Amino acid sequence: MEEVNRYLCFYEKDSDKFVGEKLIDKINLNDLLELITPSVYGLDNLLYNCYLLNEEKLSKLSKLLNENIVYNLDKYEYFLEATSK
Repeated sequence: MEEVNRYLCFYEKDSDKFVGEKLIDKINLNDLLELITPSVYGLDNLLYNCYLLNEEKLSKLSKLLNENIVYNLDKYEYFLEATSK
């Protein structure tokens, strides 16, 4: 099976310009599945799609990472994204 990296990516809200990303490889897939609940999105149980993260999900992600993620939802949109190695 191909290895997948997952990232917290953020984009400018007004222009959709890519601003940055943070590798979130410290979180196991099961915890991410609880955070995202992919059943809402169909059969993406490996989280290959992109998922918009709201304030609640960003807060939970911050706890899972055991880090304080500083985010600005007025200026940026945040997504969980995946890439293969």
